[in-house]
Amino acid sequence: MRSSIVESALLGIKGVKKVEFSSFSHNNRALWDSLDCFIKQDIRKRAEECHFSEKDAISLSLFRDFRKTGNRKRFEDVYFDKRKKLSDLVIAECVENSGSYIPEIEEGIWSIISEPSWVLPAHNSYIRDTPQLSTPLLCRPILDLFACETAEILALTALALEDSLDEVIVEDIYSEIRERITIPYITDHFWWMGGDGGLNNWSSWCTQNILIATLSNPLTTEKERMKIVKTAVNTLDLFLESYGEDGGCEEGAGYYHAAALTLFGSLLVLEKASSRDFSSVYRNSKIRNMASYIEDVFIADDLYLNYADCSPKAGTLTCREYLFARATGNEAMAHRAALDVARYGWREDDAPYNLFYKFLALSAYNDVMMEAGTVKTFERPSFKVFSKTGLAIWRKGDITFSLKGGNNAEGHNHNDVGSIILYKGSKPLLIDIGVETYTEKTFSPERYSLKPMRSSYHNLVNFPPYEEMAGAEYMARDAVMEESYLSLDLSHCYARESGISYVRKAYFDREKEEIAVEEIISSDIPPVLSLMSQEEPRIEAGVLNYPSFTVSFQKGFSGASVEVIKVDDQRLRKAWPERLFRTLVSLDGSARWVIGFK
Repeated sequence: MRSSIVESALLGIKGVKKVEFSSFSHNNRALWDSLDCFIKQDIRKRAEECHFSEKDAISLSLFRDFRKTGNRKRFEDVYFDKRKKLSDLVIAECVENSGSYIPEIEEGIWSIISEPSWVLPAHNSYIRDTPQLSTPLLCRPILDLFACETAEILALTALALEDSLDEVIVEDIYSEIRERITIPYITDHFWWMGGDGGLNNWSSWCTQNILIATLSNPLTTEKERMKIVKTAVNTLDLFLESYGEDGGCEEGAGYYHAAALTLFGSLLVLEKASSRDFSSVYRNSKIRNMASYIEDVFIADDLYLNYADCSPKAGTLTCREYLFARATGNEAMAHRAALDVARYGWREDDAPYNLFYKFLALSAYNDVMMEAGTVKTFERPSFKVFSKTGLAIWRKGDITFSLKGGNNAEGHNHNDVGSIILYKGSKPLLIDIGVETYTEKTFSPERYSLKPMRSSYHNLVNFPPYEEMAGAEYMARDAVMEESYLSLDLSHCYARESGISYVRKAYFDREKEEIAVEEIISSDIPPVLSLMSQEEPRIEAGVLNYPSFTVSFQKGFSGASVEVIKVDDQRLRKAWPERLFRTLVSLDGSARWVIGFK
């Protein structure tokens, strides 16, 4: 039976009102004047660096560069910089309320609405995971993540500064949003809306920004608003259905901000548009669990367990997480979000161009800082399991150990079923390196030729030339996940013809603070254990001696070698030093190894 959590909150609704977002207006002086001088100084400083010129124009050759070279960055640097500059200028004008930023804001608006299409070249296709068209088809706009987000930025710009902007430019904004977003949304169908396979973060992320842009648009009719809400509710409920009751995000910690958190953004807009009380929605156990997922996979500082296409530095918590935590009654998460804001600042570093997030952050800032000024302590659970995704997490003191089950067809999948991540405090010991800068190959049939996606670059046993395979049928079976004992049958993660039988078990001795891993193997192919680390080990007699920990083999060890991995990708370098290490341990059959801490 399909989920109807959001639909139930709107049963019997007779109409949907135009959403005003009046609290975001530059005329809301109670908000803007209440901000402390350091925030205002930061806002002014950022705005003073924002100028639009001819180099901000997007040419056809730049749009086609992705199809020609596979490079996403050259186009996206120009595209996102424009939107970030516009958002920064709008916030500065709301603070100053002097009109001094209006000319540059109007230049930014003109530059963006002059773009023939708002879709990214990497998303310019009508069918999911198919080759992109080299040229956008203007008569049938594609609603991708950032076309929708562009509309949100422009809509909130108009709403915040409507009485200060040239009235023709305001009309142009509303007209462009109607033609490029509203009409396609109510007349066309896109895969992320549901009905064409599994949904992911696109579903809630696009929906959030479409709701903001279309329900606030005076050109949207009452009949259209009802259709927009009906479509959005259907998508959001299908998105919720894709989650397990435990709220685990299969796309990983890095996508929480674009998934569960944009669901929250969608709910905020729907609540405002419908004049309904959504407190029952926020009390729903699945939504409460989805909200707390980012707290559950937290390690230390800005570090998180990072399976799938995620960096371990998955972003600090912000005012948005604070608001979501407050709505769902999660005191621990609300407090940590407030501490993160106090430590790292109010800005939305994961989406610095999104104007909605900036407005939410500044609107909640004073409350957040009051929370940050309190002293509270919360105990973290010693054991947590996400059954649908097969993620188990053990904690003891500052030790965080996780093992992932599931299958190899999850969102942003790596072939990593059975892999391990281990931290001591904020120190990474056994790691998942994450994903490199996105290119054309990242989301193509060649995806699993990339090293970070392969099981041989995760903390797993492989059987050269056999590695784990991609697909839903390549999965862990007979999972047992308990407080001190984990077991996964990984035999079905490899090609059937390999004849591999492989069960991985793990034990956590909390008194000794030792973790034992048992590899139960039956195979004619010599097994090789890969261990990924930031530290370089010394290979001794059956022992890998790392600076911060040891891996001691009680049986199965027949030799090891260490491979240096040079980290020169820009995205990976944000999380890792210049060198990482892959230790390849040759096994003579089944093995048992024990992790000890120094």
